[in-house]
Amino acid sequence: MKGSQGVELEVMLDSVSREPLGETRMNSPIPTPAPSSRISGFRRRDHRMRSRTGLVVLALLAVLLGGAPLSAEAQSTQRSGNFTEADVQFMQDMIHHHAQALILARMVADRSEREDLNYLARRIDRSQDDEMRFMRDWLSRRGQEVPEIDLYDPLAEAEEHGHHAGHGDHADHGQHDAAGSHDHHHEMAGMLSPEELDALAAAEGEEFDRLFLQGMIYHHEGALDMVRDLLATPRAAQEAELFEFVSHVDSDQRMEIVRMIQLLRSIE
Repeated sequence: MKGSQGVELEVMLDSVSREPLGETRMNSPIPTPAPSSRISGFRRRDHRMRSRTGLVVLALLAVLLGGAPLSAEAQSTQRSGNFTEADVQFMQDMIHHHAQALILARMVADRSEREDLNYLARRIDRSQDDEMRFMRDWLSRRGQEVPEIDLYDPLAEAEEHGHHAGHGDHADHGQHDAAGSHDHHHEMAGMLSPEELDALAAAEGEEFDRLFLQGMIYHHEGALDMVRDLLATPRAAQEAELFEFVSHVDSDQRMEIVRMIQLLRSIE
């Protein structure tokens, strides 16, 4: 799909088996001595008195600092306060990126006879659709713009073209304008061009299977590049909820790349 016609499968398998995100941190626990069973009654009473005193102090502090503990919603708001502009841009761009994966996945049912490929496409469809809902919610809860999907979809364009078939040149003009208006999204890593999408939509059988796998592998690798760029940005992905999501995207895309390479080997 991109570059040479073939895919360097061995090199790609090696590249997707890299170390997982982040750096393993080994925090050895500090040994705690076992409590002595030989404690006098005085020491027990003294311990209970200090415990009650501590509770009173905590209660007074709670009153002085505003009373009742934070609600779960307030705590969630506090935890989500340390996102950055790079985090927001990543989520907005990844929504578009995932949307094109859905376009690719939804071509499979009518063009491939392979059940394993159809199963993979359904899995990608479900997982990335769920992740798009999460990303929209993440942006909305932080008061950030949730982007509208504005991508070239040859299936949708073909349907629209058929609907306006009786309008002659107007339908053709609309289709070309639609492809041209989405070019800025195809600059993101791993995004297929309108011409590549058209070629995929026109293919069938084994040719479609090969083009689909090559295109989706390229698309997934682009998502990994986006994750890598985010993590290389100072102060980005520090929010716990976002980092957990990014880690999930990274591991999920790597796993699917390995599976797609296996399927591509069975064809080539």
